[in-house]
Amino acid sequence: MIGVISSFIVWWFLNHLLVPNIIFPSIISKVKLKDSVGYKYRIGFWNIGFRDVIDAEIIFELTAKALDKEIQTNTSHIRFNMNKPNIPIIKKKKDRWSLKIDTQNLPTQLDDYKDNFVLEKFLEEKNAKVHVIIFGYDRYSGSRKVFESKRYTHKDIKEDIFHKKYYSRKYLIDYLIWRVPKYTKWSLLRK
Repeated sequence: MIGVISSFIVWWFLNHLLVPNIIFPSIISKVKLKDSVGYKYRIGFWNIGFRDVIDAEIIFELTAKALDKEIQTNTSHIRFNMNKPNIPIIKKKKDRWSLKIDTQNLPTQLDDYKDNFVLEKFLEEKNAKVHVIIFGYDRYSGSRKVFESKRYTHKDIKEDIFHKKYYSRKYLIDYLIWRVPKYTKWSLLRK
């Protein structure tokens, strides 16, 4: 019986505590382009876990109501192109990543907005939100993991580059509390 219990404890420890853990900054970075009128938007993430993530797929998705002209009550989920949607290895505790969101070549659902598209203005006018989803595999166990950012609004877009402060303890604690199920005592701290 002791062997079964100790095996369970070791299994739980390896598969629940010593795992990859990707956190996202509190903002979407907006940087003015050189020799151009526009901006480039970037998302960031950092693997603070104990193991690498391999074969990662990154999705930047916009969620908005009333974009479908035929049925105004529908909610649309639109993927944006990125400069690097697939990453072979996201190393543990090493690199903070920053990927560019392509707002020049908009998805076909946004054809009406192609002229002078400004992400934060669009989010504000349509009361829309964006978020980042990362799918990848734990390098040790091979199990598939899903990491999801908070839902960013127009207020979360800042004309700044990513600094460590955007991954600060406050945002790390907010992120960890946000991931805890609602029925636990930790979720009471969010309210």
